[in-house]
Amino acid sequence: MSESIKQTHMKLIHSHSSVLKIFNDRGFTLVELMITLAISGIVLGVLGTAYVSQQRSATAQEQVAEMQQNIRAGLDIMEREIRMAGYDPRHTAGTGFLNSAPYFTNANNLSFTMVADTDGIDNNNNGTTDEPNETETINYYLYDAYGDGDLDLGRRTPVSTQAVAENIEAIEFRYLNSANNVTAVLADIRSVQISILARASMPDSSFTDTATYTSASGVIWGPYNDNLRRRLLISTIQCRNMGL
Repeated sequence: MSESIKQTHMKLIHSHSSVLKIFNDRGFTLVELMITLAISGIVLGVLGTAYVSQQRSATAQEQVAEMQQNIRAGLDIMEREIRMAGYDPRHTAGTGFLNSAPYFTNANNLSFTMVADTDGIDNNNNGTTDEPNETETINYYLYDAYGDGDLDLGRRTPVSTQAVAENIEAIEFRYLNSANNVTAVLADIRSVQISILARASMPDSSFTDTATYTSASGVIWGPYNDNLRRRLLISTIQCRNMGL
């Protein structure tokens, strides 16, 4: 290769290296930075929206689970004891539903007696435990158990009063006879239909409850137009000891 060709070739290599160096040293342009920032903003916005949506969904699921648990806890206790209403194996204690102070049986209260003379408890609070035909009186009703302005499902006996389910907005007891017709005759009650409306313990600012809730008898609860979620459950419990 001639000396002139070599020199020309070296000049071209040097020129190409200089161009690459200039290109590499210049960095990002303003347009490139703006495009990068715009894409980053879009990605962050999508991630933020997804996170907020996920948080709201988690909050809703947690509140629904809480309400379902409260309803189920209250119903499980009531179902077990209402089935025992009127239990009187000797047919001498005169057990059944009550409608005299302070124990009433109506749409908002449920009161009944049963024989409980083998449980080791002074159920009638007379100072004697498990005397023959000792009866236990049970009353279910709504009251503010904790003084926080929220109603709770209470279980009252002559011995004690306690809350068995918290944050119960409304309750209805409907009494049916053997033909499944509504009855006001206490001795004719064969089943109890319970409508129980629970609500969340905390409000959710992203939710507004505009729904109405209809009890078994047709009573309408709501709309409440607040930020509290609610759930309604209706259950019928058979009184297997009544009418025996």
